[in-house]
Amino acid sequence: MGRRIDPGAHPVRLHPSLQQAVTPSRQGARTVKTPTSTRHTALGLFGVVVVLATSADAAKTVAPGVLLAAPVLRSVPADPTSTVTNTVAWIHPRPGVGFRCTTDDRDWFPCTSPLTWELDPATDGRHTFSVRAVDASGRESLPARYTFAYRDALRASSVRLTVTGSVDGLAPGVWVPVPVRVSNPGPVPVHLTSLELHVAADSTPPGCSAATNLEVRQPQVTGGDRVLVPARSTVTLPVAGTAPAAIRLRDLPTVNQDVCKAKSFALSWSGTAEH
Repeated sequence: MGRRIDPGAHPVRLHPSLQQAVTPSRQGARTVKTPTSTRHTALGLFGVVVVLATSADAAKTVAPGVLLAAPVLRSVPADPTSTVTNTVAWIHPRPGVGFRCTTDDRDWFPCTSPLTWELDPATDGRHTFSVRAVDASGRESLPARYTFAYRDALRASSVRLTVTGSVDGLAPGVWVPVPVRVSNPGPVPVHLTSLELHVAADSTPPGCSAATNLEVRQPQVTGGDRVLVPARSTVTLPVAGTAPAAIRLRDLPTVNQDVCKAKSFALSWSGTAEH
């Protein structure tokens, strides 16, 4: 192989596949590495089949049995994160390939970089993102995978619930339920674990004492009967497994309750909730 092969001095034929090395059967055969400057196949000295290919051809072809390279992740969510909306970005060394993604090991779908999605904060454990490359022939790479945690505790200070409820038409000795609307404006579901109704000490206009004239029955919402309030949603109580708040005007034959006519009381609510 010390002599240079002159393609014009030997029979030339196209080879059916791209090879980087060929070992012939004749004694004295040698391994010839693929050059990168020209493309043709020639029968050279010593019976060695030499395959020459351009570097551009090599970039376009993936040899049979060779896996497509996996994407390389360039930007991922923090671990842990307190953000429901997350973004990931990636690159691939081979131009022109497509991509398929999955979040939390659900169905794969076509995707492009960067990808933004909302995770389900109610899902226990770690969250996952995976992306694989797909070439024109349908060959897929191994996935590039990233896992991370979502920490509810990081958002605990932002839990806000709005509770509203009112009642009218009170009559002596009659319990009147107080319908309650619990609104969750946040991006994550919240469980209401307790709720308490408070009545102002005096009426508006003043003159009818709440302590003397009103009786309050608290709603039955405890830690064992958590009420789910979905993200950006409103729930009206009572729901199954809970009892409503109620108010009644006491029946006091010896007390002049005419002072309570046409009066109103301010209601307020307190309670506890958790993610």
